[in-house]
Amino acid sequence: MVISIDENDALLLRLLFVRAAWGLGAIGVPAVVGLIGIGVGGAGIGASRLPSDVGFAKADYLWRDEWERSWERFDVRDRRVRPMDARHREVLDATPDEELGAVYLIGPSRFWSEGIDEEAFDRWNRGLFERTIQGHRAPLEESPERRALLALVSAWETGLTNILQLPYEGYFAERINAQYLVVSEETRREVTLYSRALALPPTS
Repeated sequence: MVISIDENDALLLRLLFVRAAWGLGAIGVPAVVGLIGIGVGGAGIGASRLPSDVGFAKADYLWRDEWERSWERFDVRDRRVRPMDARHREVLDATPDEELGAVYLIGPSRFWSEGIDEEAFDRWNRGLFERTIQGHRAPLEESPERRALLALVSAWETGLTNILQLPYEGYFAERINAQYLVVSEETRREVTLYSRALALPPTS
């Protein structure tokens, strides 16, 4: 049995910080830990603020669009690798590297760098990473997956291969497809909550 655990997805973390820093709505996306007090100098977000030339409505629309697109890479309905035909190879050979990078590189657009206190983002991101390292130092028997092993095995038998942890506040769990389960840190660290999350069926 092989289960991949991702605790620090760079693209999603960046977008979550921007959402909190700019006070965007994003109904349905939970609040994140360590970021409170929206506004200049707010706890956790530093001097981040929505650029005056952007406007709330535009920023909110663009954020929602990129948030939705950022989840497309977790759609693993078809993992087959197919040989490239002559027509596709010809198109790729004729396309400049810069254009290919813009299409295929996964990462937040430069738009999300404006109005963001990078030092504040780095502090928050570093705090998340340090908690990850601290968790890895615990004995194997105390790891979240070992403590919820029976539920994990059952989930794996239904097709689960990846667990994505995000810094959402409180309990959160969603089986976005057969392969991926998304959970909050609190959910994963509490064996009862984690077992409940692992028992969720895939979202249809």
